[in-house]
Amino acid sequence: MLAAQTSMDVLRVNNLHVRLGSNGLLADSMGMPAVYTAGGLRLLNNAGVWMSAADSAGNLRLAAHSLLSNQHEFWSGPLELVNEKPSSQALWDKVYAVRRSEIEFHNLHYTDNGYVPVPHIAGWPGSAGTPYAQVLAPFVDLNINDQVYEPAKGDYPYIPSDAMVYSIANDRYSAQHGYTGGLPLGVELHSSIYGFTNDTALNNCVLLRYTVHNRSDRNYSNFRLSAVLNCGIVTLSNDYLGTEIGANALYAINDTSEATFSGRLVSIGCMALNRKISSTMYFENNADPINGRPDSAVHFMRLMQGKWKNGMALNYGSNGVDGSGPADFVFPDTTDALRGGLRWLDQVPGKKVGIMNFDALELKRGKSVTFEFACFFVEEKFNNIKQIGDNCLMIKEALRGRNMLTLVEKTSEKRLSVNAYPNPVKNGDKLYLANLPESLCSIRLISADGREICKLNLDINDNSVILPPGLNQGVYIVECKTLNTLQRLKLILNH
Repeated sequence: MLAAQTSMDVLRVNNLHVRLGSNGLLADSMGMPAVYTAGGLRLLNNAGVWMSAADSAGNLRLAAHSLLSNQHEFWSGPLELVNEKPSSQALWDKVYAVRRSEIEFHNLHYTDNGYVPVPHIAGWPGSAGTPYAQVLAPFVDLNINDQVYEPAKGDYPYIPSDAMVYSIANDRYSAQHGYTGGLPLGVELHSSIYGFTNDTALNNCVLLRYTVHNRSDRNYSNFRLSAVLNCGIVTLSNDYLGTEIGANALYAINDTSEATFSGRLVSIGCMALNRKISSTMYFENNADPINGRPDSAVHFMRLMQGKWKNGMALNYGSNGVDGSGPADFVFPDTTDALRGGLRWLDQVPGKKVGIMNFDALELKRGKSVTFEFACFFVEEKFNNIKQIGDNCLMIKEALRGRNMLTLVEKTSEKRLSVNAYPNPVKNGDKLYLANLPESLCSIRLISADGREICKLNLDINDNSVILPPGLNQGVYIVECKTLNTLQRLKLILNH
């Protein structure tokens, strides 16, 4: 089924502008790219995600954004919690945008007589209720703490950045997926793009967060997600792909012989933040039987596993098809520790769609999983590939300083006690809780003298709570209660 034209909005807060569609696609439209600079330099045509899993009966289930056509397999809106019934596209064909300045104004004036919240705050899809999930977008439940979004009572969108655009999509509007040829998974895709101002390290970057909610009644033991990028730096067919292995990044650089750039090396990249990439791949926009466009469910599954669509392994060197020896990453320059100082650069620039793959994981019904990326732009020294890795390190340090990195545990082994981080934490920030029991009933913040300050909502996307503004500096107790246990931990709050 062809996707109808979707609504879009553009995040414009620093030097990197990004266009998001209501179906979760980083979208190009009317000749305009998905990612470009404030000065109008075209960087990335479009980008999105592929998902795959095999159900217990062995059926291949896939959902994908198509970067070369309009055959997307995600549609606007959430799914009902029973029977995976999709919502009305017409009602949910929206991209939700909000700025920190709007939130700050709202916090100061929501109690004023005659105050009316701006549309970005009034229309935030914080809570929906039956038949959908109660909470659909992150928000601060300021006073009543009932998980109902009520901006007139002081509630407001929660954003850990200076601006944000957000969309909710599903893969169930069509019962058959014509692009991949697979069955739907029954998932919701929540896409967030965060932008930062007044920060040199983050001026040429945005944070992307994809959260996948399994609304089906199936447990997937082998769920995969891949990020796909259709780069296009000014001219659409003269870019080189590359992998910065140590930084978990896939990038494209422009053909440096192009006179437009006067000897500057221009690149656009995507860096995985909370998970290690297992492989990178690409496919050409042609019908080649090995590295051309995928046209069956098996082709998509193989590419997501780091293999060519005919099942052949990626080879090191040349174009990855006729090279020598198995490889996991395309065009790693000198960042592949196993290959030492050998250089693998594609000598023929062209139209390649890049793919970032991750290991399979378990996604049970009713659960969710989050993937985070930094999309970045670099334009510095002539023919210095090292600048890309250096830029990735700078971005990570800046995000770490903002407590924005939510690394996934490398082991499934759980400690006996709940942990909270960062600790100390700043007033109004997000507090992450590790090793929470699945049967969590409530979370309370208690003063040092034993008084209940407030109850806190758990964001199941990343096991975090939002500390309300206005708390006094000092020592508090976080109490986590389950059906059978009560755990308390000390929290230090700074301003």
